[in-house]
Amino acid sequence: MAESFTRVTLFVPGAAASEAAWNERLQRSGVRIEAGVLCGDGIAAPPAVEWVENDGSFGRAFSFGTVGSDVIETLEAAPGALVVHWSIDLRDGRQTIVQMVEHLRDAGAIAVRLEQSKLGWGIARWIEVFSSDDAWAWHRAAITFLAESDALQSCGMHAFSLPDVMIGLDGDQAELTELASTLDVYQLAEDPVIRSGQTFTPDRETPRRVVERWPDLRYPAGHACHNPYGVWRLGPPGGTAREVGELALVFIPALQVVLSALQQKARKPFTKKQVLATRDQGACIAMDPRDAQRLERERGYSDLDPELVWEQWTLVQS
Repeated sequence: MAESFTRVTLFVPGAAASEAAWNERLQRSGVRIEAGVLCGDGIAAPPAVEWVENDGSFGRAFSFGTVGSDVIETLEAAPGALVVHWSIDLRDGRQTIVQMVEHLRDAGAIAVRLEQSKLGWGIARWIEVFSSDDAWAWHRAAITFLAESDALQSCGMHAFSLPDVMIGLDGDQAELTELASTLDVYQLAEDPVIRSGQTFTPDRETPRRVVERWPDLRYPAGHACHNPYGVWRLGPPGGTAREVGELALVFIPALQVVLSALQQKARKPFTKKQVLATRDQGACIAMDPRDAQRLERERGYSDLDPELVWEQWTLVQS
């Protein structure tokens, strides 16, 4: 069974001026706030909820071109918002989350922002998108891209319990964004088992690129935008896949957890020799790749790549 921790956080401004006022409105549709939880008959996986007062930033929180100026004005005048924390993700739990957001709409919600990417939309548009089965629409509504001088990276895929995609700026930025988006949407629509070291191309004409799973370094652990499932790094065009075994080696406990505990005990940074020795002596299980994927999602984070453990460990520790 999946652990109970936050996978999706929604910021939902509305017309109600307090938690009690929200509760009064919600109860008209059979939903209630009880001991900090949104619950009701037929509501699966009740989420934790808190009310926050408008601190004057509600308009700015949605000022990325996804809502009109009239909605911005309404948001600026909103007295407060509910912050809803889900233990289910936006792919497997999508219908349940949409059902609750519909109740929030009926109680006066104005808009919804996904805190994992900071993208927000008017309430009607948000419900329309996530009520559909259009993975490209989900991607446009939930995923943003962050660009630096040498690479761009998607942000928000962890709301679906999936890695983001990172690609170096080795060509036209719009084309590279489209390529990264295609890999994102492939994950959303097909839920494939992708193995680090394999290659990816969206079509026969586009050169293949090697994909490798790396830790997400864009945001620190604990930040809403940090992806604990890491990122798929797309290598340069024309890459060659490395050999991948039929079974996936899963370290239990996770290799990163073991290294962190041992280094904390040693009270000094590990050398490359120590890191590799820890990997070689670690307890692991050879699993079907799909089962390994399910285990990763249940625990809520990806492990270091054993083939790249030293390189990834040094980045995580820097």
